[in-house]
Amino acid sequence: MEDGMKIQKIPEEHINKIKQALQSVNPEKIPHLIINLLDVFVQFKMDVAVTGDSGSGKSSLINALLGLDHDDEEVAPTGVVETTKEPAMYLYPNNPHVRLWDLPGMGTPTFTSKRYVETMNFDLYDMFIVVTSERFRENNMLLIDEIQKRKKPLYVVRTKVDNDLLLQSKKHRFSEINALREMRDECLKYLCEKNLNVPVFLVSSHNTQSYDMQNLKDTLEKVAPELKRDVFPIFFASLSTAPGRKATAIKCHALKSGKMKEKDLHKLQKISKHLIDGTEEVKAALEALGHFQLDVAILGETGSGATTLVNALTGQKNGTRGSAHAKIAATSPQYPDIRFWHVSGTERDIDNLLKEKQILDNFDFYIIIVSDWQKTSHIELAKTVRELKKHYHFVQTKIDLHLQVKEDLCCSETEILDGLRAQCAKELQITEATQSQLFLINSLDTNSFDFFSLESVLRSDLDTIRTSAFAYYVARIVRQKQESHTCQIL
Repeated sequence: MEDGMKIQKIPEEHINKIKQALQSVNPEKIPHLIINLLDVFVQFKMDVAVTGDSGSGKSSLINALLGLDHDDEEVAPTGVVETTKEPAMYLYPNNPHVRLWDLPGMGTPTFTSKRYVETMNFDLYDMFIVVTSERFRENNMLLIDEIQKRKKPLYVVRTKVDNDLLLQSKKHRFSEINALREMRDECLKYLCEKNLNVPVFLVSSHNTQSYDMQNLKDTLEKVAPELKRDVFPIFFASLSTAPGRKATAIKCHALKSGKMKEKDLHKLQKISKHLIDGTEEVKAALEALGHFQLDVAILGETGSGATTLVNALTGQKNGTRGSAHAKIAATSPQYPDIRFWHVSGTERDIDNLLKEKQILDNFDFYIIIVSDWQKTSHIELAKTVRELKKHYHFVQTKIDLHLQVKEDLCCSETEILDGLRAQCAKELQITEATQSQLFLINSLDTNSFDFFSLESVLRSDLDTIRTSAFAYYVARIVRQKQESHTCQIL
């Protein structure tokens, strides 16, 4: 561990954005603001409106996306006459935070083209799927124009492709590939005229295994987290900056439809009082969170097995390319956005580590390796981590060697381990470290002892602390920015 060590947890581009966005906010208030904001964001439900001309196949498309048959109770009503009289909501499969809304069709006596957008109140929805069939119509562009005015994401879906292909198959020299290309090009032509880069999908709601239906499903599921991150700032801004009547309608819809709880709306209203723009600050925070790296320090004496433990957690073999190195963080697909740092030699650096708390403060979570309960270095480290108001667990490595030493005792392995756990629990109680857990492991055999439990608890703990770690890190970099600006003025 080097003095003055600084770990960059967010790419420079996003650090600059969030510094700029929050430069006028009191750093002392930033952690509370961000934690509340992210708590609301996690619960936020993204509403996707499926809209288009009456008879274009909107309800059939929703049934296909939901995986429903016409006989299912939850099926959206379909038919040759106007069947959808008012917006109907459906939860998207495998993602309770995405909701599909089947809007009534456009261009009927009930919902004329001129008043359709106003009647449907597009401000209530976060994203749109514009459905067209047979050909691209003027009404489709009208809808797209209104969606673009609101700066909300959209997809274009052309339905009934199987019917179109059947009709064209009677032509001389018919080619399905060329016919599908012409359908797609027709949609793209009108979108390109508006300089819009919008995904286009060609589907059949009755032949869901062909064409783009599976691609549409996969795309929605894959990009849902990113879309939610894009639309949430727009929703937040609409609550705080929209005209009174519009904001009231959005709040009422959010509460009535279960999009958001009243307590969460109150949180957002309080947060908005501390922000100048709202949209940019929230967008910058969510983008930065998406790139935030959580740093875990494995602290242990020389020879305690710190490197081997990091390699075991990240699935690397000792001595192989990519295995743990003192100055390079180890990563693994098993732990996305998490970096493991092995910090061995604590018996040499203990005084420096305890004196220079900012060195330890670079990390968000700690695994402290216990080599010998008779020594106090791990106890001192734990005390310092608690003073930093951060979390840690103890790990005793090389338990297989401990058992070998005790093999002459007339006790079973279970009895030896139970005795060791009881002794450790007593030591933890004496050192006031009862909030932390102790795991007995052999890093060379991840299928034995407590290694599985360690991984399970670690994943849960890291998920829990991610938001608060991010919030305090942002507060720190904003404070540094403000202090630097003050020094320049002086």
